[in-house]
Amino acid sequence: MNEQEKWVRVDRPFQLPTYVREALQKLSESGHVAYLVGGCVRDFLIGREIKDYDIATDANPDLLCKLFPMAITVGKAFGVIKVPTGTQPPLLEIATFRKDLDYHDHRRPEGVVFSGPLEDASRRDFTMNGLFYDPKTNRILDCVEGVEDIRRKVIRAIGNPSVRFREDALRLLRAVRFKTRLGFSIDPETAQAIRSRARLISKVSSERIRDELTAMWTGPHPGEALTLLSELELLPVVLPEVEALKGVVQIPSYHPNEDVWSHLIKMVEMLAQQTPQRSATLAWAAILHEVGKPVVSIKNEGRNFNGHELEAAKLADKITQRLKLSGNETQRVVALVADHLKLKDVFQMREATLQRLLREDHFEELLALHRADTCASDGNLAYYEFCSSRLNQIKNGSQIEIPKLIDGRDLIQLGFSPGPLFSEILATIEDLTLEKKLTTQDQALEYVIKNFVR
Repeated sequence: MNEQEKWVRVDRPFQLPTYVREALQKLSESGHVAYLVGGCVRDFLIGREIKDYDIATDANPDLLCKLFPMAITVGKAFGVIKVPTGTQPPLLEIATFRKDLDYHDHRRPEGVVFSGPLEDASRRDFTMNGLFYDPKTNRILDCVEGVEDIRRKVIRAIGNPSVRFREDALRLLRAVRFKTRLGFSIDPETAQAIRSRARLISKVSSERIRDELTAMWTGPHPGEALTLLSELELLPVVLPEVEALKGVVQIPSYHPNEDVWSHLIKMVEMLAQQTPQRSATLAWAAILHEVGKPVVSIKNEGRNFNGHELEAAKLADKITQRLKLSGNETQRVVALVADHLKLKDVFQMREATLQRLLREDHFEELLALHRADTCASDGNLAYYEFCSSRLNQIKNGSQIEIPKLIDGRDLIQLGFSPGPLFSEILATIEDLTLEKKLTTQDQALEYVIKNFVR
């Protein structure tokens, strides 16, 4: 079969943004072939929203730099430039057709040989991503039977799957992400190759692993992603702390009639249903909120899980730092994990403690975490409904904002120096203000003089 026989005509036009049309036109007017390639072609055929576009061409990198003088040329040695779009997405990737040379770091080839579309398609990861669309003829060049695999909803590695994963080990995680986001199945031979090559994922940078996992956790089926990662033997490599939840027997007073792993799967799926547009920090907190249970179960000889949220917070801190989440993201995830049981104490809290909790920056995410956790266990939403009501009072102004009666400057004028007592006094005054036991600055100063001045 020659190249001409691999063309597939499509029944509708590809609606392209202006910046993509202009780039294609510029390449065509210079006498070069230019096709759309990869995920944008796949999503066009599936009917999904297209978030970014890639172009493949026979124009060499030097010519690309002349045609697009504003391009970012960091990847020029591999035939790749990135052209600023002035819109979203901010960059358009244009690459010369190429064949990759040998891989030695499980990430990128030693070099490339510029070639044609057939060779270019054969180096890509999955058949659904190896398609080229020609806007001039409204046809797709399919050298890898990707159109049929899309029709069958199958994720299949191009060529020898074991070789594909050895070349770039991140493809191991990408297969799982594609399955859970697209609703496709993984070809059996490809799935077996993932299992046999699972340990290679440890060769991939923490940042790349983090981004793939975050995309799974914030996607429509994080529970399915967790299950599949475990079945394909990837989870023990990337998140052994979560894999360790398998086999930990749930204590009835926590979540009756299920083990910890089953509860986690149910909980993260519930969160995805209840909060489809959720932050990475909320998603990660959901994944990690139970990781302390194996630790405390051993410490407590299986009697209870008391303190598991604190152990989970310690582990969450290590995991998020290992995967190089930002400092702010790590702090937020750790806070959510540490606080995920706090809402069960709200009926016994002092008003000041409750007010402080309601005003925490992460409280709305904590509320979402609690709701999903509850709906995946005993279904008692009393704490959730109470906190939601109190939070709404703050938001709509029916609960008056508590004034700050005194600050550090007032204490300095009274002769105090910054230190532990200084902080204790301010916290005490804030508590009494929140409980409306102090309402004016004079009352606050009088209280300090009476109770703290020696």
